[in-house]
Amino acid sequence: MKLHVFATTMLSLLLLACAQGPRPQAQAGPDAYAALQTTSIINTDGYQLSPGDELSINVYYEPEMSFERIVVDSGGKIPFPYLGYVTAEGKTAEGLADTIRTGLSGRYVVNPQVAISVLQAASQKLVVEGEVQKPGSFPLKGRSTLLEALALAGGPQRTARLNEVIVFRHRPDGNYAARFDVARIRAGVDPDPVLEGGDTVVVGINQASRLYRDFLQVAPLLTLVFLRL
Repeated sequence: MKLHVFATTMLSLLLLACAQGPRPQAQAGPDAYAALQTTSIINTDGYQLSPGDELSINVYYEPEMSFERIVVDSGGKIPFPYLGYVTAEGKTAEGLADTIRTGLSGRYVVNPQVAISVLQAASQKLVVEGEVQKPGSFPLKGRSTLLEALALAGGPQRTARLNEVIVFRHRPDGNYAARFDVARIRAGVDPDPVLEGGDTVVVGINQASRLYRDFLQVAPLLTLVFLRL
């Protein structure tokens, strides 16, 4: 009987621990900025191009066909040497590269090698959740920072703990979480971190805990870079 009671108690404790989930852990201080360090090329896996997107196009060994910066026009096209206006809207960067590669192949360039990167996506979104006035999904237009993202959501609630604002970011090598102190950022003590399309900003540990558990459930083998809060 005692063994049965012990087993039942242990099972209850395990279920409770699973229900609560792990306390969210994230890089803090300088490590937080390093974890979210951006490059000129944003994370656009599977992203479909749209008007206003800024691209770089490199046709190897063909400088007259390469562009450090070119913008998809309002009709969803880009002008390209020999090919005229090429439709970019609705294609991925790789799909557009394939179109250009096919158009150039044989007639204009022998075995063309084309690489396209998205420098700025006009229609990417970011999510702001937790203790904010208007949580939701917002379009990311141009260079956006954490304070600007919070402003889009109406700002933190009056009772929000401003030192517990966490940015979650998915990358091909894993999921990353970085904690920031908004009060220090507002005071100019810490820099305002730059966000990327696809980022999720969570204000408050309770909401972050749930998202942290979701990360583990969706991708249990991916590693979260973390530091104790």
